[in-house]
Amino acid sequence: MESLTTVKKNETPLPKLAPYIDHRQEIFPPRSERISDSFLILGSSIVCFLFASVLLASLAFLFRIPITSSQFFTAAGITLLYAILCCLLHPARKGYFNISLVLVLWMSSFFVCLLISKGFFDLSYDGQAYHQEAIIQLDQGWNPFYEQLTSLQSNNMQRWLNHYSKGVWFYATMIFKVTKDIESGKLFHFWLMIAALFVTLSLLLRLQLLSWYLAVLVSILVAFNPVSIYQSLSFYLDGQLMSLMVILIGVLGFIYREPKWIHYFLLLMLIPVLVNVKLTAGIYSGLILIGYLGMLWVRSKFEQFRKTLIYSLVAFLLGFVLFGFNPYVTNTLQMGNPFYPALGTDRSDYTYPQFPANFIGKDSVSLLFYSIFSKSDNVRGTEKMAHLKIPFTVSKDELDAFTDTNAKQGGFGPLFGGAILLSLSIIIGILPILFSRSKKQGSEKSNLGGEKNAPDGASLPILYLGLFSLALILATCLINPASSLARFVPQMWLFPIIAILLAYSVKNKALRILGHLVLMVLILNNVLIGYTYYSYNIKITRLYNQRLEQMAAISRENPIQFYFGAFLSSNTLRFDRFGIVYSIVKSREDCLNGQRILPNSIIMKCETK
Repeated sequence: MESLTTVKKNETPLPKLAPYIDHRQEIFPPRSERISDSFLILGSSIVCFLFASVLLASLAFLFRIPITSSQFFTAAGITLLYAILCCLLHPARKGYFNISLVLVLWMSSFFVCLLISKGFFDLSYDGQAYHQEAIIQLDQGWNPFYEQLTSLQSNNMQRWLNHYSKGVWFYATMIFKVTKDIESGKLFHFWLMIAALFVTLSLLLRLQLLSWYLAVLVSILVAFNPVSIYQSLSFYLDGQLMSLMVILIGVLGFIYREPKWIHYFLLLMLIPVLVNVKLTAGIYSGLILIGYLGMLWVRSKFEQFRKTLIYSLVAFLLGFVLFGFNPYVTNTLQMGNPFYPALGTDRSDYTYPQFPANFIGKDSVSLLFYSIFSKSDNVRGTEKMAHLKIPFTVSKDELDAFTDTNAKQGGFGPLFGGAILLSLSIIIGILPILFSRSKKQGSEKSNLGGEKNAPDGASLPILYLGLFSLALILATCLINPASSLARFVPQMWLFPIIAILLAYSVKNKALRILGHLVLMVLILNNVLIGYTYYSYNIKITRLYNQRLEQMAAISRENPIQFYFGAFLSSNTLRFDRFGIVYSIVKSREDCLNGQRILPNSIIMKCETK
C-alpha cells in the first residue's frame, strides 16, 4: 500500500504542510499551555491591582492628596484593562468567552476573599496595635510622605507607623474606604495566596515536569504554606511577603525558560510591591535576583540577563524612591539608614523579646535548626525553654501554637522536621546521579532552561539548578538573625518543595517514592495547621461577637468603662460599630477590678466607681 505522502510521476506535488501546521500550533498551543497562560494572566492581574493601588496612593501623597475610594476604583479599572489586553495579545485567549472567563474569575476571587476577611476579627497583637492604627490614620488623611506622627497622635505607635514599609497599608486603606469595614483589608492574604497558586501552577504546567494532579498539589502546597495559613485572618504581613516571593520565583522561572513581554512586565510590577511589604523584603528579593542573574550569566543566557537586570533596576528604583518614599527615603534623610529600625545603631531588638532562654546568643544556623526540629510552641522569655522533638510526632498541645499568628518555635508545622529529613535523603540520592552525569557530559536542549532530559531523567543543568536553588533559599534564611521564627524566614518552606521537584525529575523509583512521602507529609502538616487555626478563629470570632452584642445591650442603660491600652483605635472602632456606650480609662492602674473581655486580650472592662 502506497504512503499518503508518495507523489506519483507527472503529478503536481501537494504543498508542504509543515509551515501551516507549525503556524497553527503557534496560534493554538496545546491545551496545557493555554490553561497555563490563563492562570498566568489571572495571577498577574492580582499583582497589577496591588501595583496600581500603591502607585496611585504614592502619586497622590506626592501631590498632598490623601487616599480616597476613587483610587480603588481607578486601580480596579486599570487592572481590568490589563487583563483584557493580555487576553487580546495572546491568540489562544482571544474571544468574548475567554476574556469574560478571565474577568469573572478575577472578580469572583476578589469577592470571595472579601467575604471571608469580613467574617473574622483580627485579634492578633500587632494587627490591633499598629497595623489597624496605620490604616485608621491613613483613612483619616495622614500623608506619610510629609507628616511624621507623634506619640499622642498614634497611641504610642509612632516608631512603627513612621518608619515601617507601608505598601500593604495603602491598598488595605483603599478597601476600608470603600467597604467602611476595616476587617475587609485582610482580604489580600487570601488573594495573594490565590495569585501565588495561579502563577506556580502556570509555571509547572509549562515545564511539564509533573503530571497535572501533582502540579496542582505542589502548587497548593506552595501557595497555602503554614505562615500564609496562620496569618490569613490577620493584618500580619509575612504571609503576603511569602506569596509575593513565590510569585517572584515563578516569574524568574518563566524568564529562564521562555521569556515573553508579560514576564518582564510582571517583574516590573511585582518588585515595587514586594519591597514595600516589609523592610526585609528588599534584602530577600535582592539576594534572590543576584543569585538568579549569576545563574543566567553562567548558563550564557545573556539576553535574559540584560533584560532582567534592566527591568529589576527600574523596578527597585520605583519601589524604593516612589512607592517607598516613606520609609526608605525618609528613613535615610532622618535616621541615616533606609532600613531603620530593623538595622542600624538605634535599631529595635526583635530577637531578644521573641526568644526563650536557650535561643539567646545562638547563631542563625542553630536558630534555623531549632525552627525546623523543635516542638511547635509559643514560649519566650528567660524562664522558658524550647525543646527539640522526635520527627514525625505530633501532640495536641503542640497544635495549640497555631491558634496564633506567630508560632515562635517549630513554626513550619509539627511534621516539617520529618519532611526536611526526607528532603535531605532525596538530595543525598541525587548526588551519585549528578556525579555519574558529570562524567558523561552529554547534554542536549530541553524544557527548563535548555537541556534535554537524559535517559534516566532530568539533564545535568536542571539538577545543578535545583541544588543551587536550595542553597539560595538557605542563604536568604541564614542572613536573618531571628531565623528561629518561621514568619521571618517563610521561604524555608520552599526547601522540601524543591526537593520534591528534584525527586520527580529523575527516573529513579526510590527517589520518586521519597518525593511522594515528602508530598504526603507536607499535606498532612498543612491540614493539621489549617484545621487548628481556622476552627479556633471561628470559635473566637463567634465568642467576640457575642461579647460585643452583650456589652452593647448592657451599655445602653449603664455605660461601661474600658482600658484599651495599645488597642485603642482598632477596638474603639469596633465598639462604635456595635453601638457600645463607653468611656475610656487611660491607665491600667485606674481600671478598677479590670476583667479581660477575651482570654488573650489586653482590653479590660472596668468597674464603675
